Amino acid sequence: MVMKLTAIHDVIVAVTAALDAAVSYKVFDGPISKRPGRGDSVFVTIGSIDPFNDEDGNPVESASMNQVWKGLGQPARDEDLHIPCCAVGKSSTVPLARALALNAVQDAFNSIGLHPTNEVYNALVSDVTAIESKNVAGGSVVIAHFVITASARLT
Repeated sequence: MVMKLTAIHDVIVAVTAALDAAVSYKVFDGPISKRPGRGDSVFVTIGSIDPFNDEDGNPVESASMNQVWKGLGQPARDEDLHIPCCAVGKSSTVPLARALALNAVQDAFNSIGLHPTNEVYNALVSDVTAIESKNVAGGSVVIAHFVITASARLT
C-alpha cells in the first residue's frame, strides 16, 4: 500500500469546487492567467498569494503544510494545511470594492463546509492577512488576502 504524501491538492480542488458551485462569480484554482472581463466585479483565487501573477512571471506561493507522525509504529500522520487565497472586488470606490472583496471572503467561509474530503477536517477561513486597495482608471480595486486552513489524517 502506498501512503499519500499530502492532502493539499485534494483540499484545493474540493474548496474551489464548493465555492464555485455556491457563487455566481468566477473562482480560480491558483493565479489567473488572463484577467477577468470588465464586467466581472468580483473573483476569487484559491491557492494563490497573488491573484494576477503578471508583474514578474515568477511562481507564487500556493500552499504549505506540516506533518507529524502519530503513534509509535503507526503508519499515520497528522497534516496541517495552509492555503493562501485572494478575493478581488472592483467598483467605483474603495469602500464599495472592499465590501465586494470581503463578501467574497465570507462566501468562502460559508461554502467550505467541515469536510471537503474524506480525510480532511476543520477546514475554514482562518485569517484575513491583508487588504490592498488601489485606484485605477474607472474606479477602485481591492484585494482581500485570506488563508484557508485544514487538518488531515494521512494513513
